[in-house]
Amino acid sequence: MDFNDLTQKFTQKVKQLSKDTAEEVQKLNKIRQLNGKINDAKKQIENIYSEIGKKFYELRKDDIPEGFEEFIQTINDKTVEIEQLKEQVRETKGVVLCPGCNTEVSSDERFCPNCGSKMPEPVEVADEEDEAAVVVDTVDVTEAAKTTVDDVKEAAADVADDVKEATADAVDNMKEAAADVADSVKDMASDAVDDIKDAAKEKAEEIVEGAKEVAGNAADELKEAAEDLKENAEKMF
Repeated sequence: MDFNDLTQKFTQKVKQLSKDTAEEVQKLNKIRQLNGKINDAKKQIENIYSEIGKKFYELRKDDIPEGFEEFIQTINDKTVEIEQLKEQVRETKGVVLCPGCNTEVSSDERFCPNCGSKMPEPVEVADEEDEAAVVVDTVDVTEAAKTTVDDVKEAAADVADDVKEATADAVDNMKEAAADVADSVKDMASDAVDDIKDAAKEKAEEIVEGAKEVAGNAADELKEAAEDLKENAEKMF
């Protein structure tokens, strides 16, 4: 194989490898984009499921179908619990809800500054036992708030771990792809070097054989000339 042909072949292989690498990167990006769309679609489905559940609850909370009693009762209990906690929060803040517009108004106000409705008369704590109950309720609210903060921190930590793991997987995939490309280039370069060595060896052998042939022809011609010279000399003498 000619040296120029080998060089051209090696160049073509490098170009093809570069093209394949670019296509692989594009494919990985497309897969990442598609997975992102899949996750978005899943989130939309989860939101729809949630909305369906809310609508179902509103429609059937007074006429509970069989098999849903426990779910509906749990929602009812948690709804009551939430309202009680909200009331405790308002008591701690020193506000009450306006009966007209449902706006939070300071317990010292006699009329709502938003709609002008008359506010209910404040209820005085009857004795020390009731005061103790208020303190206990405040502690319960504080504990509930602390628990909520801890839950949020834990959820955020889980999300951070998931993102970290996904990023590490993506980096590993890119490293693996780069290593495969490097190995392919190395193999191609080794093959090209071997081809060049073979071509150079073949060319050297051709040159040696040509030199031998030229030397042999020259020797034959010299031998023939010597014989002619000898023959002519014998004729002369």
